[in-house]
Amino acid sequence: MLSPRSNTRSSIKNKRHKKFSFNRLLFIIILISFVGVLIYVVFFSEFLEINSIDIGGNEIISNDSILERINPEISGEYLGFIRKNNLLLIRTNKIKTNVLNDFKIIREIKIKRRFPDGLKISVIERHPQLVFCGAGQCFLIDEKREAYDNFNGENDNNFIILTDESCKGINLGDLIAEPNYIEYIKGIREGLTGLGLEVENDFRTVSFISKDIRVKTKEGWEIYFNEDVPLEKEISMLKIVLDNKITEEQRKDLEYIDLRIDNKIFYKFRDGTPSQIAKEKADAASGESVTPVTTNASDKKD
Repeated sequence: MLSPRSNTRSSIKNKRHKKFSFNRLLFIIILISFVGVLIYVVFFSEFLEINSIDIGGNEIISNDSILERINPEISGEYLGFIRKNNLLLIRTNKIKTNVLNDFKIIREIKIKRRFPDGLKISVIERHPQLVFCGAGQCFLIDEKREAYDNFNGENDNNFIILTDESCKGINLGDLIAEPNYIEYIKGIREGLTGLGLEVENDFRTVSFISKDIRVKTKEGWEIYFNEDVPLEKEISMLKIVLDNKITEEQRKDLEYIDLRIDNKIFYKFRDGTPSQIAKEKADAASGESVTPVTTNASDKKD
């Protein structure tokens, strides 16, 4: 037979058990409700839908071009009912891969989520310097001397096209020449433009090791440069020769002017009759030795 005290203890215990069961049930209901609301907000509501995409850092590739590549990744649905246009579900790595594959001129892309409905996209573009050709292949070269894309001649933007006649071929990602050499090549065209000379975009070199650059003018004759001779000096001496030694009429018969030897300039006509006019004047003005080279028209070019 239970005592009154035992009945009291049993009653209290039953009340506590019922209270615990109720609290647990309430917690489960709240938890399920929270999870349900969370699932709805994350997957089905418009709260996290992407409504704005901010693109920055691009100068060459337009915003519309980048958006065209991004839109397939934020359009449509997963499994037929979960929107892709969801800030938390968007596959940023996939977008990065697609953009970098489609736009080789973009070196790097960063994507940040802006809660609750925006994306910030920052791109770093390459700055193409020139086109390098070797072994029948041509590549665009960026400011870090990296070959980053094939060049097919379309939309060339007036790039210098440098052909290395000794090159056995390069691959995407290879580094070409040295920074000073590329700046030297670009400086050649700038210097010749300053003299009023129009030149072809096709530059050539026997090899990088030689440091020689050969440029063809639109008049048909060539100019030979070498990096070992300061470019300013080469341009200055070229101006003196053109102003004092070779007339406009004589240029049509000119084969080349060679600036590769310091303190000397050689030039050759196709018919073997170089002008000797005002040689003393040119020498006096320059303080350098200007040496004409007389050859027959049948002679081979150096």
